[in-house]
Amino acid sequence: MNRDARIRTGVIVFLSVLSLMLLAACERHDPDEKLARALLEYQEGKYDDEPATGELKEGVREIKLQAFQFFWSPDLIIVNKGEKIRLIISTNDVPHGFEIEGYNIPGYDIATKIEKDHPVTIEFTADESGVWEFICTVYCGAGHGDMKGIFVIR
Repeated sequence: MNRDARIRTGVIVFLSVLSLMLLAACERHDPDEKLARALLEYQEGKYDDEPATGELKEGVREIKLQAFQFFWSPDLIIVNKGEKIRLIISTNDVPHGFEIEGYNIPGYDIATKIEKDHPVTIEFTADESGVWEFICTVYCGAGHGDMKGIFVIR
């Protein structure tokens, strides 16, 4: 192998090792991952002593959720993993929408509008433990971005 080929090979090996080191360093020190882990640890067990929201009716946890400009009532919903959930969402002012960010509700379209005097009922099984924010998905005015609540499956 001539001198130029050895230099090219050395440079390629050096760059490969450097790339692997940088990738490994990024994985260990990812601030988003650290924040996510810290939040999970903080939330773990936080709601264990709180009563579940709503009431059980024939084996289904029924929760009435009211949307207002620019808040939810209640703004904290706690359910138990494995429960069948029935959310009845209504509004008495402008149209609103509903989404539990990061949690998939099979068969539910987050673009569904909740209109005055036309409540929307969403049914699903709470199958994944965790803490999520729920939000309004239909622009409802200047405070729309602050319209959030907490949804807990424990």
